Amino acid sequence: MDVKYVLLSSNGRIGPRDFGRGLILLTGAMMIVQIAAGLVSPAFGMLQYPLIFSYVCVFGKRLHDGGRSAWIYLAFLAGYFVIATLASAILLPVLSPQAFSMQGEFQKLAQAGDFAAAIEEMAKHAQELARASILTTIASFLIASGILGLIGARLRSDPSINRFGPPGGSAQSDTFS
Repeated sequence: MDVKYVLLSSNGRIGPRDFGRGLILLTGAMMIVQIAAGLVSPAFGMLQYPLIFSYVCVFGKRLHDGGRSAWIYLAFLAGYFVIATLASAILLPVLSPQAFSMQGEFQKLAQAGDFAAAIEEMAKHAQELARASILTTIASFLIASGILGLIGARLRSDPSINRFGPPGGSAQSDTFS
């Protein structure tokens, strides 16, 4: 697998094998960023944004392999948010009960009509909430990434040349073989 081609180029095609390898690398990098953002400093969360381009490249080239437009990645992105939100809602009281109780307190303030106080309390305890919910954050991320990764890997490949290029991905050297 040519890492530069798979993660940083939006043109061309990749098969399920290179897609899986690229997704595993991105998932590992994203987990490290999320853990650093939760345990060290929220500023590390800014490192997630450059990784989004690599996700677009990996999923886009996989979609190209089946003759589809990379714009369909927006459906994958929407699916990610739905799955991660549902997984978080289910797992938060189980994996992060302290964070769940903190969110309950913020919700009580908001329901009482004191939105400013609720937002102020959330801002004051943001780092503590992030630390308390890190396990749920990682678990819901892995669940959503796993489901969407399986769907992406199972997409049919076009065995012949299509408008995105020949099958087999990069014509460049195989960096990791």
